[in-house]
Amino acid sequence: MELLTSEDFNNTRIQPEWTAMDYLLEVVRVDQEKMQEQTFMNEKKNGRLKRKRRIQEENSKNKRPITSYPPKPLMPEGLKQHIVENMGGSNCVLVIQKQLFFSDVNPQASRLLIPVSQVESREFLNESEVERLKNKEAIQACLVEPSMEETEINFKWWDMRKNSMYVITTSWNSIVKNNRLKVEDIVQLWSFRVDSTLCFALQKL
Repeated sequence: MELLTSEDFNNTRIQPEWTAMDYLLEVVRVDQEKMQEQTFMNEKKNGRLKRKRRIQEENSKNKRPITSYPPKPLMPEGLKQHIVENMGGSNCVLVIQKQLFFSDVNPQASRLLIPVSQVESREFLNESEVERLKNKEAIQACLVEPSMEETEINFKWWDMRKNSMYVITTSWNSIVKNNRLKVEDIVQLWSFRVDSTLCFALQKL
């Protein structure tokens, strides 16, 4: 509470007949008016602060969080050197990095499933290869195993509507056995070209 000053009585018209009680009543009136004005100003100020705080909260909710993306995996130097120097390969492209499930190492299934929705890039196939796969034709390709052995595999496409799959079959059981692949292993499948021919490389992380 602020004390009254002479400026608070600028609008007061003093009458000659006022008694001491009239002066006291006038002081009380001016004091109440000043208190009401201060209360109004405080409420107005608090209202602005509340609105400002609410706007800041809404802006913070609508603000998109800063997302940091992990760097794209690089092909291990040893594998890249083998592909480039020993095989004359080029255009290495990461097809997928995935965790192996039981269905991937089950000897009765004998295939590696590659969900199309999880593929890093579909540019590893050319137009001719895409058409062959759509016509349910398998593409024979060389696959470099984690052990650096080269194996012939069949690369197919299974149209399963919402969950279409690329599939590696033929020799897959031997690849699993030779490289001791098991459930929960993380593998990378890379594609590359040798004289425009599609090839693959499997890397165990």
